[in-house]
Amino acid sequence: MIGDTIDRVTPLLKNKSDLFISVNETMKKRLKKNFPKFPIKNIIVEPVSKNTGPAICLESVIAADRFGEEEIVASLPSDDYISDAKAFQELLVLTENFLKDNPEYIVTPGIKPNYPDTGYSYIKSGKNLMKAGDQAIFTVASWVEKPDWDYCKELIASGLFYYHTGIYVWKLKTILGLFQKHQPEMLAACRKMLALSKKKNQTEKVKKIYTGLEKMSIETAITEKTKKIAMSVSNRIGWSDLGKWHIIKDLLPPNNGDNLTRGGVFPFDTTDCLIYGPKNKLIATLGLDDLVIVDTEDALFVCPKERSGEVKKIVEELKKKKEYKKYL
Repeated sequence: MIGDTIDRVTPLLKNKSDLFISVNETMKKRLKKNFPKFPIKNIIVEPVSKNTGPAICLESVIAADRFGEEEIVASLPSDDYISDAKAFQELLVLTENFLKDNPEYIVTPGIKPNYPDTGYSYIKSGKNLMKAGDQAIFTVASWVEKPDWDYCKELIASGLFYYHTGIYVWKLKTILGLFQKHQPEMLAACRKMLALSKKKNQTEKVKKIYTGLEKMSIETAITEKTKKIAMSVSNRIGWSDLGKWHIIKDLLPPNNGDNLTRGGVFPFDTTDCLIYGPKNKLIATLGLDDLVIVDTEDALFVCPKERSGEVKKIVEELKKKKEYKKYL
């Protein structure tokens, strides 16, 4: 997926050195192994996982130090499925042009929803700020964070709500100004990390500073607090967050009746399920429909397909309970 993301945005770059990849420490070795030609100086390493707030703060500080605060930057998750790369590139160019004239805004692409999904956030289109053919930019009128199934259907039926992709485009000066306003301690910590990283033998100090930051999303840290936020949309782009099992089920063709299976699976009288298991173990099912079943060495997960995106909630709850910590 990182490779797909690289290929999707590379045609827009004037210089290949303008592309950075931000990963946590555990992914650094895998990244270098899979992309040996990618310049090490363009890998931003998060010492520990602290969610997108600190990660984007750190990457913004580093990019501003390298290019100056007048540059426009796109921050892109690597786990996205995007159906039309060319249309997506055109949307990024439209967004960049908008920001050149309206640098006070931050912009997040929104995608027209084609089915209810309780694992996504939704953004409502407001005032039309810019239009170019089948692409447009609107103000974000409101946010709805992961609504329930019935409310999802209401939002989609209104025709005004879009999936929030988690992609952002902004001028560095603008986003750094917002960090200074809303998260000054986080910004100061990231700037201190950058200064220390230019010196020798400061790795542990850098890690300690980052570890001390509060874990939070970029939405909680910044975007939910600012009024100058817009959304860019295109009618030509299909999008999914591939971090959910039911999305995998919908994107890949069935291979066992109308089920998608991996491993030793025997789905008897079973329909529209994703069943993932090891090759050396039989999983037999009877009379099931529309489920996700994931069996690994250390855990078994079963849920309705439409709720598979909520697995993070289970992990968070398990971490709170002492009796389950041995399994994590």
